[in-house]
Amino acid sequence: MKRIFDKFLKAYLVIIFIILYAPIAILVLFSFNEGITMGGRRIGSTVIWKGFSLEWYDKLFRTPEIWNALGNSTFIGIVTSFISAVLGTISAYALVRYDIKGKNLFYIMMLVPIIIPEITEALSLLLFYVLFNIKLGLNTIIIGHATFCIAYVFTVVRARLSDYDRSLEEAALSLGATPFQTFTKVTLPIIAPGILAGSLLAFTQSFDDLIKASFTTGSGIITLPMLIFSKIKSGVSPEINAIATITLIISGTLAFISYWISSRS
Repeated sequence: MKRIFDKFLKAYLVIIFIILYAPIAILVLFSFNEGITMGGRRIGSTVIWKGFSLEWYDKLFRTPEIWNALGNSTFIGIVTSFISAVLGTISAYALVRYDIKGKNLFYIMMLVPIIIPEITEALSLLLFYVLFNIKLGLNTIIIGHATFCIAYVFTVVRARLSDYDRSLEEAALSLGATPFQTFTKVTLPIIAPGILAGSLLAFTQSFDDLIKASFTTGSGIITLPMLIFSKIKSGVSPEINAIATITLIISGTLAFISYWISSRS
């Protein structure tokens, strides 16, 4: 009976993985599908396999619109991850190190951006900008992304600080180090892997975001997810698959590095 149950669990696990990853595998596969010439232009199929080709990636990298969107997403992600790393680390350090009033409430409030629906948060940001007559642009996207990415850094760094041996700080202080020297030369290097992992996670979340960027963007500013969404309205093509594959590789790589750093640290 136990052997039958084990086989059932293995089969169930395989089915779950197929459901989760088969669509992604198909998307990546058809991004390499060879196109055909019809009516003087090259078109491709996302249903019928014609053969292996890199023509859609070649076309992609010769399109200025793609580079502009990729540059915007990268810039927004880098600035967002930096802001999130600084504010998230400070918040986590204050919560773990100091006995402040409303500590549990503060912890819950830091997690609210992760919990609430993204569309609600995006709409509230837009209304906030309109209320204070803030011009929409890259800055408003960065602010919007930082509001929820801080929570990811905060969570990772807080977990790192919770397992941290404070006797190391006490030893440094007893040897004559100032509190600032203790933080920069003892505490910060030890929690640095957690900060880096949280920053990479924040970059991934910002780079992949569509809803907040769509609500808070300015005229003429488009990110890579927004470009994919605008192009897919006219139908799925191998070119769209190629853009999505590049986004998947960047996000997946950063997420894996973040997990690897967290697990090793």
